Amino acid sequence: MPAAGFDELDVALADAVRSAPRVSWRELAPVLGVDPATVSRRWSRMHSAGVAWVTAHPAGSATPSCALVEIDCVAGRSGEVARVIAGDTEAATVNVVSGARDLLVLAQAPDLDALSGYLLDRLEHVPGVTNVRGHIVTRPIVEGSRWREGALAPEQRRRLHPRGGTRPDRGTALQAPDHRIVRALNIDGRMSFAQLAERTGLGPVAVRRRLARLEAAGLITFRCDTSRDLSGRAVTVYFGSLPVLDLEDAEGRIRALPGVRACNLVAGPHNIIVDAWLRTAAEAHDLERRMSGELPTLRIHDRSVVLRTVKLVGRILDAEGRAVRSVPLLAEDPALRADATGA
Repeated sequence: MPAAGFDELDVALADAVRSAPRVSWRELAPVLGVDPATVSRRWSRMHSAGVAWVTAHPAGSATPSCALVEIDCVAGRSGEVARVIAGDTEAATVNVVSGARDLLVLAQAPDLDALSGYLLDRLEHVPGVTNVRGHIVTRPIVEGSRWREGALAPEQRRRLHPRGGTRPDRGTALQAPDHRIVRALNIDGRMSFAQLAERTGLGPVAVRRRLARLEAAGLITFRCDTSRDLSGRAVTVYFGSLPVLDLEDAEGRIRALPGVRACNLVAGPHNIIVDAWLRTAAEAHDLERRMSGELPTLRIHDRSVVLRTVKLVGRILDAEGRAVRSVPLLAEDPALRADATGA
């Protein structure tokens, strides 16, 4: 149940925005059975309070190199270290966790060389850090943007199903104007075309055309995240291993497991890391039993419970998990400051 001040309609609204992050309130209102003004007012209240927000990030062939990074800290300094690291563009998500590591960070950079530089030249030298262990992501199995709370009925989900599919773009990089669009949508994924045009220096028509191309090509992903006020969930991370011959068959089984929000194949002492959102921490072993039943060759070597999320995909959170400010996931690159006439 949502916390005081929010109700089931707020939860359903957030789940609807997860399915259609840039849908207009006029289109969404009949799906929820209310009027557009109610939808707009409720979203504005949640967004202003930092309870719900939409973020965009590069996807497909534009996906940066990523690593899940375990960090050990000097006793008593994990919170301080987490806040320092959260200010880095490369640190997309920063969690303070229980267990055999103090922090778990999702780090990203344009390529493997840049990612290696961040791990070796930045993270290892942050005051208070005693050890850094990086697990390079080789392939995502479940991406966080696919998470749904389950607050919508099947017919509601069907009406929000995106029209058409993507046509994968084999290009290796975003063009300069695209980079500016994605960077702006990092900050507010529901930014209007007029606001995007003002922020990027492009014309509204060019912004609309370029964003449509990015979405159709699968080069951008939108996600709606919420604070604990709405989700009320505990987060458990599992570190495990599967025989390489079982990996392909395991992917579909993992996607079907309830509670799995994200899952990545990684290169390291473990080859799979699962991020689960559970109603309570007590459900951690229930999911582990379910995973073992579906994947008999899976071996869970370690597990951690997230004690506090300091940063979530570019959003700095307060102690209650509410978004207070944004750190863009893409750094401003002088080489990409192309003239808008190239749009």
